Amino acid sequence: MKNLFIILALLIPGFVCAQFSQMEKSGISIIVTDGTFDSTHSPQRPPGDAKYQDPIRSLGMVDAIQAGAFTVRPRFGTTGYLLVFCVNDSVGGKQGTLEMDGNTYYGIYRLIRQKISAEEEVPEGMTSYRLKGTVFFLGIS
Repeated sequence: MKNLFIILALLIPGFVCAQFSQMEKSGISIIVTDGTFDSTHSPQRPPGDAKYQDPIRSLGMVDAIQAGAFTVRPRFGTTGYLLVFCVNDSVGGKQGTLEMDGNTYYGIYRLIRQKISAEEEVPEGMTSYRLKGTVFFLGIS
């Protein structure tokens, strides 16, 4: 019995290491919450008189409409736009920084939304943008 305990004590750390060895410090974590923190007792629909009019688009479409690009994280945005941080990107040769999990990333903050279709017109005062590379999704306005 004592030998079995010693063998298990030696093997368990090896199993744990093998199971999680692919996790790296520089890996990207995406945390999604429904607003209830423990993800229980969620409301069936958002409160208020919400009318859903924006079509559901498949993920993976890289064509986006850009409302703005910033080296410093903005505090306000346009309704329906995502705030993203594009790593290794620059505007006019300048980059901003994002501190996350003890790492510093260099790139650009952008307010974007996915295009409804490839043919969708870009509103006046905005530009088209093609999403690529490493991107952190930081928030939505």
